[in-house]
Amino acid sequence: MLDRLHDYADCLADPDRWAIATIVEVSGSVPRPAGTSMAVRDDGRTIGSISGGCVEGAVVDAAIGCLNTGEVELHSFGYADDDGISVGLMCGGDVRVLVQPLRTLPAGILSALAHPDRALRLVRELPLDDAARNGGVLTFGRTIAADASSRARVLLPGDTAADLGDRVRAALDLGGAHVVEITDRSVPECPAARRLLVESSATPARLVIYGANDFSAALAQAAAVLGRHVTVCDARPVFATRARHPGAHEVVLAHPAQHFAAETDAGRIDSRTAIVVLTHDPRFDLPVLDRALRADLAYVGAMGSRVTHEKRVQELRAGGLADAHLDRLHSPIGLDLGARTPAEVAVSVLAELILVETAARTGLTAAPQRKLRDTTGDVHDARRVCAPEPQLVAPHGVELRGDLRVDDPQRPAPQHPDPQGARGPGAEPRRTEEALAWT
Repeated sequence: MLDRLHDYADCLADPDRWAIATIVEVSGSVPRPAGTSMAVRDDGRTIGSISGGCVEGAVVDAAIGCLNTGEVELHSFGYADDDGISVGLMCGGDVRVLVQPLRTLPAGILSALAHPDRALRLVRELPLDDAARNGGVLTFGRTIAADASSRARVLLPGDTAADLGDRVRAALDLGGAHVVEITDRSVPECPAARRLLVESSATPARLVIYGANDFSAALAQAAAVLGRHVTVCDARPVFATRARHPGAHEVVLAHPAQHFAAETDAGRIDSRTAIVVLTHDPRFDLPVLDRALRADLAYVGAMGSRVTHEKRVQELRAGGLADAHLDRLHSPIGLDLGARTPAEVAVSVLAELILVETAARTGLTAAPQRKLRDTTGDVHDARRVCAPEPQLVAPHGVELRGDLRVDDPQRPAPQHPDPQGARGPGAEPRRTEEALAWT
């Protein structure tokens, strides 16, 4: 539930009326990851979403039910059956959802709201066993008592987790939401004695934009929507203004190289930070790029034409950067989406950033400008791969070379799959009605 904790401030003011539903585990094609949560009030009002609409109605019913009983429950939703009556995910995945009255959570949740910019950690105990019920919807038979304060802990920055065990601490350090099973080693089969939902949040990843213009304004606005902490920096007071960049969290009037050096020395630039240079002025962008490309950053991009890029690379190479460093530079910046306006360019840049981060997280090589229609596997699986390129079949007497068609009357006629035989150059063309009939 840490993903939307600060959206739940109104809920915490009246905890007896609210329940929190949190995705615990997912498999297959599921639109939202583990840790996604939504709040449900006893009158059906909701905050957030966990599936994009597939099972929200059932989750609301389950949350209202747990408010009435005061119990913590775990529900599982799989693929809906053929009659379309049972509740399930039409995308074919499976998701387990923990539904918990807000009043059963520890009081530390209230304290967490006092630290909006600091990492938080939450450990909750899950039920162990389950039983099938009604159309593929599973509900766990054993529930946790309403007095669950001893079974949930909120760890604020500086709190120690020494008593939680190595596996729990490792899950906390990993980030996100994970289920950790504690086994009973006194029994030969080592059954699970406890199941813990371990959640940890992190401060938002930073996007630092050097160069204030219309493109930086659009990029800041779009990146903030994605949950990035956005900083815009420029040395020109006319352009580096809050009025021009309402989407940025901070607008800094400073020389870009000096700002980047100060942020790096202060430890505010890390491996999750993305740097985007939009200045178009080598006096400003070269010093930033030289240092940024030497650092371990999530993404470094620079706007400019291909001519500008080649000149920039030459200067950076002359300054001592190796090819391995220059390979990290995304320039010209963004995916080739045909973007022209500042808003479209912002989408292009952020799409490339997401693609690069996904490749780094999964360990797979990111193909440039992949399309979903050209991939195989689950839509929501980052490990999906591009489908093989379709094989082009040339007409008889024509050779395909890239985009060129080269006549070659000596080429043998290919075997035509048409049961009526190939229609050669002298054959009667198909009638329009015949060609359209199968459509």
